[in-house]
Amino acid sequence: MKSKTIQYLNVKLAGLAAVGILFLAASQANATSYAFHDLGTAGGSWSFALAINNAGQITGGNSRGTPTRDDGEILTIWHGTTMTTNTTYGMDSRGWSINASGEIAGAFADRGFWFFASTWDASGVRTDLEDLAGRKDDFWSVGQSINDLGQIVGAAVAADANSYKPLLWDNSTTPTVLDTLGGQTGEALGINNAGFAVGNSFTSGDTESHATLWDINSGTVTDLGTLGGIDSNALAINQAGQIAGWSYLPGDLEQHATFWDGSTMIDLGTLGGTNSQALALNISGHVVGWSELADGSQHATLWDGTTLIDLNSFLDPALVSAGWVLKEAAGINDHGAIVGTVINPLLGINDGHAFLLSPVPEPETYAMLLAGLLLLGTMYRRKLT
Repeated sequence: MKSKTIQYLNVKLAGLAAVGILFLAASQANATSYAFHDLGTAGGSWSFALAINNAGQITGGNSRGTPTRDDGEILTIWHGTTMTTNTTYGMDSRGWSINASGEIAGAFADRGFWFFASTWDASGVRTDLEDLAGRKDDFWSVGQSINDLGQIVGAAVAADANSYKPLLWDNSTTPTVLDTLGGQTGEALGINNAGFAVGNSFTSGDTESHATLWDINSGTVTDLGTLGGIDSNALAINQAGQIAGWSYLPGDLEQHATFWDGSTMIDLGTLGGTNSQALALNISGHVVGWSELADGSQHATLWDGTTLIDLNSFLDPALVSAGWVLKEAAGINDHGAIVGTVINPLLGINDGHAFLLSPVPEPETYAMLLAGLLLLGTMYRRKLT
Protein backbone atom coordinates (compact mmCIF):
# COMPACT_ATOMS: atom_id res chain seq x y z
CA MET A 1 0.00 0.00 0.00
CA LYS A 2 2.80 2.39 0.82
CA SER A 3 4.39 1.94 -2.61
CA LYS A 4 1.05 2.71 -4.26
CA THR A 5 0.70 5.84 -2.13
CA ILE A 6 4.19 6.96 -3.07
CA GLN A 7 3.43 6.26 -6.72
CA TYR A 8 0.22 8.28 -6.49
CA LEU A 9 2.02 11.15 -4.80
CA ASN A 10 4.76 11.13 -7.42
CA VAL A 11 2.16 11.39 -10.18
CA LYS A 12 0.29 14.11 -8.31
CA LEU A 13 3.44 16.10 -7.65
CA ALA A 14 4.55 15.74 -11.26
CA GLY A 15 1.17 17.02 -12.42
CA LEU A 16 1.22 19.97 -10.06
CA ALA A 17 4.79 20.78 -11.05
CA ALA A 18 3.73 20.71 -14.70
CA VAL A 19 0.91 23.13 -13.89
CA GLY A 20 3.46 25.40 -12.23
CA ILE A 21 5.68 25.31 -15.30
CA LEU A 22 2.72 26.11 -17.55
CA PHE A 23 1.80 28.99 -15.24
CA LEU A 24 5.34 30.29 -15.50
CA ALA A 25 5.27 29.99 -19.29
CA ALA A 26 1.97 31.87 -19.41
CA SER A 27 3.41 34.63 -17.24
CA GLN A 28 6.38 34.91 -19.62
CA ALA A 29 4.02 35.29 -22.57
CA ASN A 30 2.42 38.22 -20.73
CA ALA A 31 5.66 39.71 -19.45
CA THR A 32 5.80 43.36 -18.46
CA SER A 33 9.58 43.59 -18.86
CA TYR A 34 12.21 42.16 -21.17
CA ALA A 35 15.93 41.48 -21.21
CA PHE A 36 17.52 43.03 -24.32
CA HIS A 37 20.19 41.17 -26.30
CA ASP A 38 22.12 42.64 -29.22
CA LEU A 39 22.79 39.49 -31.28
CA GLY A 40 25.65 41.17 -33.12
CA THR A 41 27.04 40.25 -36.54
CA ALA A 42 29.42 37.69 -38.03
CA GLY A 43 31.92 40.44 -38.80
CA GLY A 44 29.99 42.58 -41.25
CA SER A 45 28.06 45.75 -40.64
CA TRP A 46 24.57 44.31 -40.28
CA SER A 47 22.38 41.37 -39.31
CA PHE A 48 18.65 40.77 -38.93
CA ALA A 49 16.39 38.23 -37.21
CA LEU A 50 13.14 37.16 -38.86
CA ALA A 51 11.70 34.28 -36.82
CA ILE A 52 11.99 32.44 -33.49
CA ASN A 53 10.58 29.05 -32.50
CA ASN A 54 9.46 27.94 -29.05
CA ALA A 55 12.87 26.40 -28.35
CA GLY A 56 14.44 29.84 -28.73
CA GLN A 57 16.11 29.09 -32.07
CA ILE A 58 16.27 32.17 -34.29
CA THR A 59 16.86 32.52 -38.01
CA GLY A 60 17.63 35.43 -40.29
CA GLY A 61 20.65 36.76 -42.11
CA ASN A 62 24.07 38.30 -41.64
CA SER A 63 26.47 40.39 -43.66
CA ARG A 64 29.25 38.33 -45.26
CA GLY A 65 31.51 41.35 -45.40
CA THR A 66 33.48 43.47 -42.99
CA PRO A 67 32.39 46.55 -41.05
CA THR A 68 33.30 48.66 -44.10
CA ARG A 69 32.53 46.26 -46.96
CA ASP A 70 29.27 44.46 -47.80
CA ASP A 71 29.80 41.11 -49.56
CA GLY A 72 26.23 39.83 -49.45
CA GLU A 73 24.44 37.80 -46.79
CA ILE A 74 24.49 34.38 -45.17
CA LEU A 75 21.78 32.39 -43.45
CA THR A 76 22.19 32.66 -39.70
CA ILE A 77 20.89 30.64 -36.77
CA TRP A 78 21.04 31.80 -33.17
CA HIS A 79 20.55 29.27 -30.37
CA GLY A 80 19.50 31.82 -27.80
CA THR A 81 22.31 34.33 -28.20
CA THR A 82 24.88 31.94 -29.72
CA MET A 83 25.37 32.56 -33.44
CA THR A 84 25.96 29.98 -36.18
CA THR A 85 26.30 30.91 -39.84
CA ASN A 86 25.62 28.54 -42.73
CA THR A 87 28.06 29.27 -45.55
CA THR A 88 28.39 27.45 -48.86
CA TYR A 89 31.18 28.55 -51.17
CA GLY A 90 30.53 32.22 -50.45
CA MET A 91 27.02 32.19 -51.89
CA ASP A 92 24.21 34.32 -50.45
CA SER A 93 21.49 32.67 -48.33
CA ARG A 94 18.73 33.69 -45.95
CA GLY A 95 16.40 31.98 -43.48
CA TRP A 96 12.84 33.33 -43.39
CA SER A 97 11.15 30.82 -41.08
CA ILE A 98 12.07 28.11 -38.55
CA ASN A 99 9.80 25.36 -37.22
CA ALA A 100 9.74 23.44 -33.95
CA SER A 101 12.30 20.90 -35.24
CA GLY A 102 14.77 23.59 -36.25
CA GLU A 103 14.07 23.17 -39.98
CA ILE A 104 14.38 26.39 -41.95
CA ALA A 105 12.66 27.70 -45.06
CA GLY A 106 14.47 30.34 -47.06
CA ALA A 107 16.46 30.88 -50.19
CA PHE A 108 19.94 30.29 -51.58
CA ALA A 109 21.74 32.14 -54.37
CA ASP A 110 23.53 29.23 -56.03
CA ARG A 111 24.92 31.43 -58.77
CA GLY A 112 25.71 34.46 -56.70
CA PHE A 113 22.79 36.85 -57.26
CA TRP A 114 19.28 35.43 -57.71
CA PHE A 115 17.62 33.81 -54.71
CA PHE A 116 16.05 30.36 -55.18
CA ALA A 117 13.83 28.53 -52.68
CA SER A 118 15.66 26.15 -50.37
CA THR A 119 15.24 24.44 -47.02
CA TRP A 120 17.74 23.42 -44.36
CA ASP A 121 17.34 20.60 -41.86
CA ALA A 122 18.27 20.95 -38.21
CA SER A 123 21.84 19.84 -38.93
CA GLY A 124 22.29 22.53 -41.58
CA VAL A 125 22.01 20.33 -44.69
CA ARG A 126 20.41 22.26 -47.56
CA THR A 127 17.80 20.90 -49.97
CA ASP A 128 17.02 22.98 -53.05
CA LEU A 129 13.35 23.27 -53.97
CA GLU A 130 12.10 23.21 -57.53
CA ASP A 131 10.42 26.32 -58.87
CA LEU A 132 8.50 27.21 -62.03
CA ALA A 133 11.41 27.93 -64.36
CA GLY A 134 14.27 25.58 -63.44
CA ARG A 135 16.16 27.91 -61.06
CA LYS A 136 17.30 30.20 -63.85
CA ASP A 137 18.55 33.78 -63.59
CA ASP A 138 15.76 36.39 -63.49
CA PHE A 139 13.35 33.71 -62.18
CA TRP A 140 13.61 34.01 -58.42
CA SER A 141 11.82 31.80 -55.91
CA VAL A 142 11.63 31.85 -52.09
CA GLY A 143 10.47 29.61 -49.27
CA GLN A 144 8.75 32.02 -46.89
CA SER A 145 7.31 29.84 -44.14
CA ILE A 146 7.56 26.26 -42.84
CA ASN A 147 5.20 24.56 -40.39
CA ASP A 148 5.95 21.75 -37.94
CA LEU A 149 4.82 19.17 -40.54
CA GLY A 150 7.51 20.33 -42.94
CA GLN A 151 5.08 21.98 -45.37
CA ILE A 152 6.57 25.09 -46.97
CA VAL A 153 4.88 28.00 -48.73
CA GLY A 154 6.41 30.78 -50.78
CA ALA A 155 6.43 32.18 -54.29
CA ALA A 156 8.24 31.97 -57.61
CA VAL A 157 8.34 33.80 -60.92
CA ALA A 158 6.23 32.02 -63.53
CA ALA A 159 7.90 30.42 -66.54
CA ASP A 160 6.53 33.15 -68.82
CA ALA A 161 8.17 35.78 -66.58
CA ASN A 162 4.94 37.82 -66.59
CA SER A 163 3.85 37.06 -63.01
CA TYR A 164 4.80 35.30 -59.81
CA LYS A 165 2.75 32.54 -58.21
CA PRO A 166 1.92 31.40 -54.66
CA LEU A 167 3.45 27.96 -54.06
CA LEU A 168 3.19 25.04 -51.67
CA TRP A 169 5.94 22.44 -51.23
CA ASP A 170 4.08 19.64 -49.44
CA ASN A 171 7.04 17.62 -48.10
CA SER A 172 8.30 17.46 -51.66
CA THR A 173 10.79 19.44 -53.72
CA THR A 174 8.10 19.77 -56.41
CA PRO A 175 5.80 22.77 -55.89
CA THR A 176 2.04 23.03 -56.19
CA VAL A 177 0.72 26.33 -57.55
CA LEU A 178 -2.03 27.72 -55.31
CA ASP A 179 -5.06 29.44 -56.78
CA THR A 180 -5.34 33.22 -56.72
CA LEU A 181 -8.33 35.51 -56.21
CA GLY A 182 -8.71 35.72 -59.97
CA GLY A 183 -5.57 37.62 -60.89
CA GLN A 184 -2.28 36.43 -62.33
CA THR A 185 -0.02 37.05 -59.35
CA GLY A 186 0.19 36.09 -55.70
CA GLU A 187 2.54 34.93 -52.94
CA ALA A 188 2.09 32.73 -49.87
CA LEU A 189 3.87 34.04 -46.77
CA GLY A 190 2.76 31.99 -43.77
CA ILE A 191 1.37 28.54 -42.94
CA ASN A 192 0.15 26.90 -39.72
CA ASN A 193 -0.01 23.25 -38.69
CA ALA A 194 -3.69 22.94 -39.64
CA GLY A 195 -2.85 23.53 -43.30
CA PHE A 196 -4.03 27.12 -43.61
CA ALA A 197 -1.74 29.47 -45.52
CA VAL A 198 -1.84 33.25 -45.90
CA GLY A 199 -0.35 35.82 -48.21
CA ASN A 200 -1.64 38.07 -50.96
CA SER A 201 -3.20 37.67 -54.35
CA PHE A 202 -4.39 39.91 -57.15
CA THR A 203 -8.10 39.93 -57.85
CA SER A 204 -9.65 39.70 -61.30
CA GLY A 205 -8.26 42.40 -63.53
CA ASP A 206 -4.98 42.55 -61.62
CA THR A 207 -5.64 46.03 -60.27
CA GLU A 208 -5.99 45.14 -56.57
CA SER A 209 -3.97 42.81 -54.34
CA HIS A 210 -5.78 41.52 -51.25
CA ALA A 211 -4.80 39.57 -48.16
CA THR A 212 -5.54 35.93 -48.93
CA LEU A 213 -6.28 32.77 -46.93
CA TRP A 214 -5.74 29.34 -48.47
CA ASP A 215 -7.11 26.09 -47.05
CA ILE A 216 -4.65 23.67 -48.62
CA ASN A 217 -6.73 20.70 -47.44
CA SER A 218 -9.89 21.70 -49.32
CA GLY A 219 -8.35 23.99 -51.93
CA THR A 220 -10.56 26.94 -51.05
CA VAL A 221 -9.28 30.51 -51.33
CA THR A 222 -10.68 33.38 -49.26
CA ASP A 223 -10.37 37.12 -49.88
CA LEU A 224 -9.75 38.72 -46.47
CA GLY A 225 -10.54 42.17 -47.82
CA THR A 226 -9.04 45.52 -46.87
CA LEU A 227 -9.60 48.44 -44.49
CA GLY A 228 -11.03 50.40 -47.40
CA GLY A 229 -7.91 50.82 -49.49
CA ILE A 230 -6.92 49.08 -52.70
CA ASP A 231 -4.34 46.64 -51.29
CA SER A 232 -3.79 44.50 -48.20
CA ASN A 233 -1.47 41.67 -47.19
CA ALA A 234 -1.49 38.75 -44.71
CA LEU A 235 1.98 37.92 -43.40
CA ALA A 236 1.49 35.35 -40.65
CA ILE A 237 -1.08 32.93 -39.24
CA ASN A 238 -0.99 31.24 -35.82
CA GLN A 239 -2.28 27.81 -34.80
CA ALA A 240 -5.63 29.35 -33.80
CA GLY A 241 -6.12 30.76 -37.31
CA GLN A 242 -5.59 34.39 -36.30
CA ILE A 243 -3.78 36.44 -38.94
CA ALA A 244 -1.42 39.44 -38.89
CA GLY A 245 -0.73 41.79 -41.79
CA TRP A 246 -1.49 45.25 -43.09
CA SER A 247 -3.94 47.15 -45.27
CA TYR A 248 -4.22 50.48 -47.00
CA LEU A 249 -6.88 52.84 -45.70
CA PRO A 250 -9.32 54.70 -47.97
CA GLY A 251 -7.32 56.94 -50.28
CA ASP A 252 -4.36 54.53 -50.35
CA LEU A 253 -1.98 57.01 -48.70
CA GLU A 254 -1.75 55.23 -45.34
CA GLN A 255 -1.22 51.57 -44.44
CA HIS A 256 -2.02 50.18 -41.00
CA ALA A 257 -1.15 46.98 -39.20
CA THR A 258 -4.06 44.55 -39.10
CA PHE A 259 -5.27 41.59 -37.04
CA TRP A 260 -7.83 39.15 -38.42
CA ASP A 261 -9.68 37.31 -35.66
CA GLY A 262 -11.46 34.80 -37.88
CA SER A 263 -14.27 37.06 -38.98
CA THR A 264 -13.11 40.67 -38.90
CA MET A 265 -10.04 42.62 -39.99
CA ILE A 266 -9.08 44.92 -37.10
CA ASP A 267 -7.11 48.15 -37.59
CA LEU A 268 -4.28 48.17 -35.03
CA GLY A 269 -3.46 51.82 -35.71
CA THR A 270 -0.05 53.46 -35.39
CA LEU A 271 2.18 55.10 -32.79
CA GLY A 272 1.18 58.51 -34.09
CA GLY A 273 2.66 58.27 -37.57
CA THR A 274 1.21 57.42 -40.97
CA ASN A 275 2.11 53.78 -41.51
CA SER A 276 2.44 50.52 -39.59
CA GLN A 277 2.66 46.80 -40.35
CA ALA A 278 2.06 43.62 -38.36
CA LEU A 279 4.67 40.98 -39.23
CA ALA A 280 4.14 38.04 -36.85
CA LEU A 281 1.97 36.74 -34.02
CA ASN A 282 1.93 33.95 -31.44
CA ILE A 283 -0.69 31.55 -30.08
CA SER A 284 -1.86 34.20 -27.58
CA GLY A 285 -2.70 36.56 -30.42
CA HIS A 286 0.11 38.95 -29.49
CA VAL A 287 1.26 40.73 -32.63
CA VAL A 288 4.63 42.31 -33.43
CA GLY A 289 5.73 44.60 -36.24
CA TRP A 290 6.60 48.25 -36.67
CA SER A 291 5.02 51.69 -36.77
CA GLU A 292 6.02 55.18 -37.73
CA LEU A 293 5.97 57.86 -35.06
CA ALA A 294 4.67 61.38 -35.59
CA ASP A 295 8.18 62.50 -36.58
CA GLY A 296 8.37 59.82 -39.29
CA SER A 297 10.85 57.57 -37.49
CA GLN A 298 10.13 53.84 -37.22
CA HIS A 299 9.84 51.83 -33.99
CA ALA A 300 9.19 48.16 -33.25
CA THR A 301 5.72 47.43 -31.87
CA LEU A 302 3.75 44.91 -29.82
CA TRP A 303 -0.04 44.65 -29.88
CA ASP A 304 -1.09 42.89 -26.67
CA GLY A 305 -4.71 42.35 -27.68
CA THR A 306 -5.91 45.81 -26.74
CA THR A 307 -3.12 48.35 -27.23
CA LEU A 308 -0.35 49.03 -29.74
CA ILE A 309 2.81 49.43 -27.66
CA ASP A 310 6.20 50.88 -28.56
CA LEU A 311 8.63 48.08 -27.67
CA ASN A 312 11.26 50.70 -26.89
CA SER A 313 9.22 51.54 -23.79
CA PHE A 314 10.38 48.22 -22.32
CA LEU A 315 14.07 49.05 -22.72
CA ASP A 316 16.09 50.04 -19.68
CA PRO A 317 16.52 53.85 -19.69
CA ALA A 318 20.28 53.34 -19.74
CA LEU A 319 19.98 51.45 -23.05
CA VAL A 320 17.84 54.21 -24.51
CA SER A 321 20.36 56.83 -23.39
CA ALA A 322 23.11 54.74 -24.96
CA GLY A 323 21.37 55.08 -28.35
CA TRP A 324 19.60 51.74 -28.85
CA VAL A 325 16.39 51.91 -30.90
CA LEU A 326 14.27 48.83 -31.64
CA LYS A 327 13.24 49.49 -35.23
CA GLU A 328 11.29 46.40 -36.30
CA ALA A 329 9.97 43.29 -34.56
CA ALA A 330 9.72 40.42 -37.06
CA GLY A 331 9.05 37.34 -34.92
CA ILE A 332 7.48 36.29 -31.61
CA ASN A 333 7.19 32.80 -30.10
CA ASP A 334 4.51 31.38 -27.82
CA HIS A 335 6.60 32.24 -24.73
CA GLY A 336 6.63 35.91 -25.72
CA ALA A 337 10.28 36.14 -26.87
CA ILE A 338 10.62 38.71 -29.65
CA VAL A 339 13.22 39.13 -32.41
CA GLY A 340 13.87 41.80 -35.00
CA THR A 341 16.23 44.60 -35.95
CA VAL A 342 17.80 47.26 -33.72
CA ILE A 343 19.89 50.30 -34.59
CA ASN A 344 22.25 52.49 -32.59
CA PRO A 345 23.37 55.64 -34.43
CA LEU A 346 25.62 56.61 -31.51
CA LEU A 347 27.65 53.43 -32.10
CA GLY A 348 27.47 53.66 -35.88
CA ILE A 349 25.00 50.75 -36.12
CA ASN A 350 22.87 52.31 -38.83
CA ASP A 351 22.18 49.24 -40.96
CA GLY A 352 20.87 47.29 -37.99
CA HIS A 353 21.71 44.31 -35.79
CA ALA A 354 19.50 41.36 -34.95
CA PHE A 355 18.03 41.58 -31.45
CA LEU A 356 16.30 39.31 -28.96
CA LEU A 357 13.90 40.46 -26.24
CA SER A 358 13.55 37.75 -23.59
CA PRO A 359 10.48 38.13 -21.36
CA VAL A 360 11.20 38.54 -17.66
CA PRO A 361 8.34 37.33 -15.41
CA GLU A 362 7.35 39.46 -12.47
CA PRO A 363 9.21 38.54 -9.21
CA GLU A 364 5.96 37.52 -7.55
CA THR A 365 5.49 34.87 -10.24
CA TYR A 366 8.70 33.14 -9.20
CA ALA A 367 7.79 33.60 -5.54
CA MET A 368 4.38 31.96 -6.04
CA LEU A 369 5.90 29.07 -7.97
CA LEU A 370 8.64 28.54 -5.37
CA ALA A 371 6.16 28.69 -2.50
CA GLY A 372 3.93 26.16 -4.23
CA LEU A 373 6.81 23.76 -4.81
CA LEU A 374 7.95 24.09 -1.19
CA LEU A 375 4.42 23.34 -0.02
CA LEU A 376 4.27 20.27 -2.23
CA GLY A 377 7.61 19.09 -0.88
CA THR A 378 6.37 19.48 2.70
CA MET A 379 3.19 17.52 1.91
CA TYR A 380 5.24 14.79 0.26
CA ARG A 381 7.57 14.40 3.29
CA ARG A 382 4.61 14.23 5.68
CA LYS A 383 2.97 11.45 3.65
CA LEU A 384 6.16 9.44 3.84
CA THR A 385 6.43 9.66 7.65
